[in-house]
Amino acid sequence: MKVRLSSTPLARADADLVALAVTADDLRRAATLAPLARAVGRRLHDEVAQRRFTAAEGSAVSLAGGGRLRARQLALIGLGPASSPAWRRAADQLVARAREARAARAALALATAPHDLARAIAEISEGAELASYTFSDYRHDRERVALRSLELAGLAAPRDRALRAAVRRAATLAGATNRARTWINLPAGVLTPSRLAEEAASAGAAAGLEVRIDGPPRIAALGMGALLAVARGSAEEPRFIRLRYRPPAGGSRRTGRAPMIALVGKGITFDSGGLSLKTAEGMEHMKRDMAGGAAVIAAMTAIAALAPAIEVRAYVPASENMPGGSAMKPGDVLRTAAGKTIEVINTDAEGRLVLADALSVAVRDRPAEIIDIATLTGAIRTALGNRVGGVFGNDPALVRRLLEAAAIGGERLWELPLVPAYRTDLDSAVADLRNVAPEGQGGSIHAALVLQEFVDGRPWAHLDIAGVAFTDKDLPCAPRGAVGFGVRLLTHYVLNAAGAP
Repeated sequence: MKVRLSSTPLARADADLVALAVTADDLRRAATLAPLARAVGRRLHDEVAQRRFTAAEGSAVSLAGGGRLRARQLALIGLGPASSPAWRRAADQLVARAREARAARAALALATAPHDLARAIAEISEGAELASYTFSDYRHDRERVALRSLELAGLAAPRDRALRAAVRRAATLAGATNRARTWINLPAGVLTPSRLAEEAASAGAAAGLEVRIDGPPRIAALGMGALLAVARGSAEEPRFIRLRYRPPAGGSRRTGRAPMIALVGKGITFDSGGLSLKTAEGMEHMKRDMAGGAAVIAAMTAIAALAPAIEVRAYVPASENMPGGSAMKPGDVLRTAAGKTIEVINTDAEGRLVLADALSVAVRDRPAEIIDIATLTGAIRTALGNRVGGVFGNDPALVRRLLEAAAIGGERLWELPLVPAYRTDLDSAVADLRNVAPEGQGGSIHAALVLQEFVDGRPWAHLDIAGVAFTDKDLPCAPRGAVGFGVRLLTHYVLNAAGAP
């Protein structure tokens, strides 16, 4: 979708649908609707009052066009209170109204110019792109009318450099998120570990990233026994995906050895549970078990496009977890890339196994910080539902910065504790640790404690996104299916770490 900035008054915009974004305060002012009322030749205030529209956040009302208005349909979009207008929600409602009106072109104006216009423009542009996403590759009845262009009308200075930069950044972030969504939505029979590696290599090369894809021989040479063990039950070979972003020459703000951020994403392209087999219902959406890896790969493309002054490396262990004749068994002991051994109690707790290897390899590159992201535990969904991801970490400042980045990107995180007393629950009689605790309580915490064993004491945070990676119903700016959670969060984190404006 193309977003264009314009000084054209909304009433004269050449579009199929025109919309005015209003707060409750705007709605109380008679002058707010006057230009549109004159264009359509009707008392719009009376129509709006009859519809009981109050400009609440996430609300909208559709009205007929006519008169001198070029658009056949007009809408009012609610922003909520003037103190905290919900720009992304407004964009979501605009796209919904455009779909109802079968509008390919829309124009939106703000009733009152906000204090931070660039931020408003960025969030509206991003929200519209995210809300417009559809995955219809396998549908015969594809939607024939989609919103192709959005004009942000009535701007005093549409050529302002900051506004144009905001639109470009929004397009980059939303485009990367939608790319991750498509990878997650693809069937597991299509997006195998090797196909995910090919997608990462193609997207990475196009973005100017350094790309390295390792197959089984090199994975073995790296000592990644856990990744190889998880892959044993599948006919599909594993891949270890590594991407590297180097900042422009002379771009680092720091002296000495430039710091580096490591991003690690779980890339299980299908999880049957292995020999600890899931139920049929539990397997239904297990193509999404690579959502963390998809978020990391897509974030790296956005990072490369936005060129922050800090090095970033990505590590994605990709595999299937299947119950084939060679599958790992409960009771097996795996040697990881760190040299530590893990006793496998439950083969369905495979994500922490492949991440243990990937974290160990990341540590060898001496990052200043490590962030991993994974659809790791069903327990996190029980704790936080499907709107909030969990974050654990050994460094309070790192966790705080992640919470701030999540807020900027419109994604929600909640910090959960790493309880030291729970570590003894992971003690094994035959190995350095076991992959699950015996009682099965505090599952998300125990999983995070397993990962902490492999970060060598470096500043580290773990994002458990099992509850937020996929939605069975339409959410604001997230149509049913893959959400793409984490792409914007990770990108904003890196931009903030580099001191980008």
